[in-house]
Amino acid sequence: MSTWTHAPLNTQLNPQVVALLDRTVDEVRRRDRADLEPRLARARDAVLAPVCRVVVVGEFDKGKSTLVNALLNARVCAADADRATTVPIVVRHGERHEARPVDASGAAGAPLTAAELERPGDGVRSVEVTLPRRLLQDGVVLIDTPGVGGGLTAAHAAITLRALTSADLVLFVTDAGQEFTAPEFAFLQRAAQLCTRLVCAVTKTDFYPSWRRIVERDRERLAEAGLGVPVVALSAPLRRHGLHRGDRQAVVESGYPWLADLLRTAAAGCARGALAGAVAAAGSALNQLLDPLTAEHEALLDPAGQQRQRAKWTVAVQRAEQLKSGGARWQQVLGDRLRAFTTDVDHDLTVRLRAVQLEVHQRIADEQPHEAWTTLQPWLHRRTNEALLDHVQFVTRAADGVVDEVAAVFGAAAAELRVAVDVGGSRAGADVTLGALPVDRSGRFQVALVMARNVSAGTLVTHTAGVVLGLSLPVTLPAAGIVALLLARKSWRSAQASQLRMVRADAERAVAEYFKEVELSARKDSRDRVELARQQLRDTLTERAKELATATAKTLTALDADLKRDEQARAARLAEVAADLPALREQHRAAQALLERLRS
Repeated sequence: MSTWTHAPLNTQLNPQVVALLDRTVDEVRRRDRADLEPRLARARDAVLAPVCRVVVVGEFDKGKSTLVNALLNARVCAADADRATTVPIVVRHGERHEARPVDASGAAGAPLTAAELERPGDGVRSVEVTLPRRLLQDGVVLIDTPGVGGGLTAAHAAITLRALTSADLVLFVTDAGQEFTAPEFAFLQRAAQLCTRLVCAVTKTDFYPSWRRIVERDRERLAEAGLGVPVVALSAPLRRHGLHRGDRQAVVESGYPWLADLLRTAAAGCARGALAGAVAAAGSALNQLLDPLTAEHEALLDPAGQQRQRAKWTVAVQRAEQLKSGGARWQQVLGDRLRAFTTDVDHDLTVRLRAVQLEVHQRIADEQPHEAWTTLQPWLHRRTNEALLDHVQFVTRAADGVVDEVAAVFGAAAAELRVAVDVGGSRAGADVTLGALPVDRSGRFQVALVMARNVSAGTLVTHTAGVVLGLSLPVTLPAAGIVALLLARKSWRSAQASQLRMVRADAERAVAEYFKEVELSARKDSRDRVELARQQLRDTLTERAKELATATAKTLTALDADLKRDEQARAARLAEVAADLPALREQHRAAQALLERLRS
């Protein structure tokens, strides 16, 4: 089920969280823990510039690009019927309206002119557009994708749907010309499985008089399928008219203000997640400051127990150093699990594609390839896309299992690791289509020639036999005709069977080539996901291990220093620590309370 709701985010929480982070950074610097600053800086950036990725999908000529342009009141996407979106267009907030091409390496090129934006050219993987708009400033990033004609039967449908694994919201676009087609609805249901937030936009309500009936029927079908998806009816011309004339009522009736509110609600949910992550980072840092100070305070209060405290923290230092070392158990588990993960991913992909291959081979064996080829192509694309999407979901679940297992071995310091590691949204892959079946146009002519040769041979043999036996022509001619017809029939059947075998062999080769390309692309995509998981797990846990090693080492150093103090110096240090602790504890409690509030 794809229901999603969020209460409006209290914007006062943003300054509260930023203030908490700033106070935490001050404490970190005062206590010489500069190693904690990078994580706090990343958390602060995420709060100040939250991102909500809205992927716009739908079939060709449904008004996706027009919707994006109308929503932002700017021409950022090609919206002409003969200039459809050919590469993803990513629109985010910027100080000025500018478009830049992005190549396969991720490098951005020089700004595009309006004409170049219509046709970005070869070698362009996507186009990055910046625009000063309030909606974008709130964190919404719009990604207009190329149209998917035929839903899951389109060759590149799996690539488009794979992008949805990293989407925060999917904006599915159809028009009011008719209710959901079967391919559209199948595509939409798949999208709902890959992203929990989904909005359906019905465009061109100004063009179709019966749009209200269509919108209502679309809502009914979504409800019948158990999909709690908001449906918004839109009219871009009405919005443009309202904005141009200053007619607020027309703008409201266009449906775009409601759509903007839905997007802001999703952006608020993403912002809430960024706030929770930032508060958790602050709490983790404060905890690393509080634990050593608490241990020192207990040791100063109980001089007789200082040696016990020192022994306990000596063990803690050893464990932290073990976590940091290359031979740490979490490193071994990570290596072992990722090797098994890679094997499982490869095996899962192979099994799924082989199952589809067996199905298509059976269809080729049971049907006439030439006659069935036009229906075989969309069927094969759909079955392949379904298999690839099931595989992507398998990879995501398996990656979550690896993260949980490694985090459990590492310990409590990795409690928020699931949030830090994300293997969705790989953009690898390429369109792979089943090629046309080679047709030998001389086939029937060749069959006719074989039949003619056999007829001539049969007639000649029969006539010769009649002459040898002294039979008259009126006797030999009918006999020759009968023999010729029998030979011709046999020849025709034999030639047809031979030709069918050749056509089926051509079909098998075309299918084998198709699956070779599909598997090559999909395997690279899956292995990229595995490598991404490895890098994120390694980097995140290595950072945590270094933080723990620093914290425990500083605690032990402080305890050793206290052991060497005389009674007067120890009393002075106790007073200093006792004065420090309440404020630090209060700050930590405030962070915990704010985190509970954000997660409730």
